[in-house]
Amino acid sequence: MAEASWNLINPFSLLLASLGYCYFLLTRIPLGILRFMFLLPIFYLFSILPWYFPSALLRGILSFFITWIASSKLLLFCFNQGPLVHCQNFPDFIAISILPMKIKEQPTSSRSAMGRYEPVQLFNKPYLATSLQDFWGRRWNRYASNILRETVHKPTRNMLTSVVGVGPARVLALICTLVVSGVLHEMLFYYITCGKKPTWEVTWFFALQGLSMAFEAALKKWVRTKGWTVHSLGSVILTCGFVVVTFYWLLVLPVWRDGRNSCDC
Repeated sequence: MAEASWNLINPFSLLLASLGYCYFLLTRIPLGILRFMFLLPIFYLFSILPWYFPSALLRGILSFFITWIASSKLLLFCFNQGPLVHCQNFPDFIAISILPMKIKEQPTSSRSAMGRYEPVQLFNKPYLATSLQDFWGRRWNRYASNILRETVHKPTRNMLTSVVGVGPARVLALICTLVVSGVLHEMLFYYITCGKKPTWEVTWFFALQGLSMAFEAALKKWVRTKGWTVHSLGSVILTCGFVVVTFYWLLVLPVWRDGRNSCDC
């Protein structure tokens, strides 16, 4: 019983110790690459944290909120960006790092946590999306979308604009962001499937979404030049139909085929 309790407490202790290191020590390191270098051990610890749990569900949840999202927030923090910059104490830092929460711009006088924090909106009626850009950018998992926008899309677009121009940079940044999202989702399924070698079907799913979004934008521009219009209901059906079919083909089937609830041999 004592060993089982230790196995449960240990990963949470490791998580709190890692966040304590970031809050109390990392803040004393100059911003930029040097702070990033001091953060590398935390990235490693966050990558092994899900393996402490035998359940595929817990591994999936931990790998999303800790290995991916918390690591991304800490990466932004290295360059004085992201939500962690606004944390004024260690409890704030813990809550904002690992939970889909943000500090209210005007906190209420309540002493409870909900008086200081508010949840980040995860979904915004994705079934009403009229385009792939609307679906992925504004309606589906806005929590992850916002993180990817700050960590991948904006830096890539800014870097490429002076090289290829505004339009191509925007398209390339979009596709790059979706590919990175695919790789990160591949990582999540790596934990869920007990370290099974990835088939890269999940990455192809997101790469396909990025390419389709670029094609969709070009098609819309061409349709406007013709003076044509597409009924909003037709747009919703086409958008949701495309996402559902490709989601089932490249995301659901691989997990269904390879997922295991326990990593015990």
